[in-house]
Formats: sequence, structure tokens, C-alpha cells
Amino acid sequence: MDSQPDGIYRYTPTLSGDILVRAVTFDRALSPHLADAITSLTLASTWLEVGDSVHDIIDAASVTVEDYYQNMLIGSVSPWLSTPPDGWLLLDGTTHAQADYPELAAVLDDSLKSGENFTLPDVGDAFPFGVQVKANAGAVTGSNTLNLTVGQLPEHTHTYTPPVLTVDAETPTVPIPTAGIGSPIATGPTGDGDDIDRRPLRFGLIFAVYAGRT
Repeated sequence: MDSQPDGIYRYTPTLSGDILVRAVTFDRALSPHLADAITSLTLASTWLEVGDSVHDIIDAASVTVEDYYQNMLIGSVSPWLSTPPDGWLLLDGTTHAQADYPELAAVLDDSLKSGENFTLPDVGDAFPFGVQVKANAGAVTGSNTLNLTVGQLPEHTHTYTPPVLTVDAETPTVPIPTAGIGSPIATGPTGDGDDIDRRPLRFGLIFAVYAGRT
């Protein structure tokens, strides 16, 4: 055991015999963040003697790294195929007390808050889209259906073919019809004006936001 300044100790266990040492593995993309976590651990934490257990060392480091990433996840949204685990809140329009989820409330925009509460957006039947202003995050706008107006139709014409009138000249008792000049002839109406579903083929997911606590 090496004595360090300020009463802080560093203990390096001696491994011998048939002992397997497990290495902490992590995604390659997370390397920069892991370095930040280790730096934070070095500067902000007090190192204490943990005895000769390698597992104690690994557990202590794991807690620090997990806390680091948990704080990074506050406010992130994720889709799920099943009910989200503890710490995640459904985006179903529910109102929550800020005191119950202070970490999440701290990162939400004021547009989602009212008094001591905040209300999460209801994203049922809605597609996510990108915004660049925090105040627009969580706003549900638009419509899944469309009802066309005459002005939205492309320019087009209709052709009407009137019936051919036949006159039996050998029957003088039948009057000869006269054609009206300049009288409009209307075609028969059709269509019900139903809304058009603009959504493509889709599958459902459960969207939830990470609140950091149950």
C-alpha cells in the first residue's frame, strides 16, 4: 500500500494462482465520454482504501460511470416495443409534479410547465419531427387527415355529351323539339368528401422520456 498526500491511499492487490480478472468493456463510440467520467472521478472524488477485492474496485467505478450517463440521459426520448422500465415516463399527455421529477423538470421548456407541475406531450398517432428551438420541442401540430377543397384540385375540364334527339317525320302529331341556346347543362354530382389519411404504412411504438427516477 502506497501512502499518498492528504491521507489518500492507493492499494494495488497482488493476484496469484487461478484468478480471472474481468475487464470493463464499453462501446467504442463512448470512449470520449468514458474519459470525461474518469477525469471527473479523479478530480471530484475522494479515493479511499477498498481492501484487496478487485470486485469492489470495479463496482465503485461502475457506479460513478452509471451516474455520469444517467445525468446525460435526462430528457431523452426513446421508443419501446413494451412498457418502458422504471425511470421513464410515457408521452401520453399526463401532468406530473415538478417536485416528483426535479431533474426532468429542470431541462424542460417553460411551455410545458404550469405552476408546480409540468405536462408531457401526447404523441399518440403523431410522427416525430426536428425542431431547432427548445420552445417547440414537445409541441404536437398538424393533422393526419386532409379534406381537399376545389382550389386544391389540379386544373381540369369535364366533357359532356348530350343525347341525340331523333324525330319521326312521318308522325306529325309528335312535336319537333327545339334546342335551348345558352342554357347550362349540369352533370350529376358524385363523391362524399371523406377525409384522406395522409399517413404511410406504419407500426406502433411506445414513446417515453427518461426522468431519472421512479
